[in-house]
Amino acid sequence: MTNLATPSPEELADRRRSLKRQRRLRNLQHLWRVVAITGLAASAIWLIRNPFWLLLRDQQQVLIDGNEMLSDDAIYQVLGLEYPQRIFDIEPEQLVKRLRTEAPVAYAQVNRQLFPPRVEITLQERIPVAVTVPSRPLANDQSKPSPMHQPGLLDSEGYWIAQSAVVGLNQDFALPTLQVRGFHARYRSQWPRLYEAIQSSPVEIQEIDLRSPNNLIIQTAVGTVHLGIYDARRLSEQLAILPQLSQLTSDPQAPPVDYVDLANPQVPAVKLAEPPTETQTTP
Repeated sequence: MTNLATPSPEELADRRRSLKRQRRLRNLQHLWRVVAITGLAASAIWLIRNPFWLLLRDQQQVLIDGNEMLSDDAIYQVLGLEYPQRIFDIEPEQLVKRLRTEAPVAYAQVNRQLFPPRVEITLQERIPVAVTVPSRPLANDQSKPSPMHQPGLLDSEGYWIAQSAVVGLNQDFALPTLQVRGFHARYRSQWPRLYEAIQSSPVEIQEIDLRSPNNLIIQTAVGTVHLGIYDARRLSEQLAILPQLSQLTSDPQAPPVDYVDLANPQVPAVKLAEPPTETQTTP
């Protein structure tokens, strides 16, 4: 049989004192954890609510990346931020909407950073590929901007914006040399394919005239060319003929040409310029 020794009163007292010490130590550790967590929570709340914390004090705390055409000052003007301002009062969605509607911006992302407090803006601009010339310019026009009435800029996707709305261009940014006359909102869906074909033309094209729906006219390095009704499937074939027409303008002995008609690329036609009329003087 196992002999179980009965602990003495002194041993029992030592055990009770040891258990009390362990219990006090656990209570003290728990108390310190509560104090630490409470302190951290209070500090976090103070940091968030303190009006002197997380403030945007000037434009230097707004970082902009991706702008080539627009200057930083122009983007600051569109954002319309007031300083000082708490960073939590800034709404990124509103800034993105403002950039896309009031500036030639195709994509924008706005992020708020807490440490250090600042706003980071990444954007992709709508780089213009052509300058539009109004067909019916109006002086002091107060109506909604329209390519028919105001000069503007056109990107490769057919997005148009009035030149008066584009302020603060970078000084080293050069506007495109291609001009477009008669551009209208109804041509926006056709413009990407048209511009792609123009870019692939073997002869430089300086101007596109869309004023007549029955006759697309282009100004090229070899002269004026009439293409008839625009047909995206036929345009590449028409443009491929342009190098063959260079002799019409390069030969000084050739008669002056008014325009070349490529409405039917299989049968090109040349319209000669009318000779100048001589005025007779009465003796």
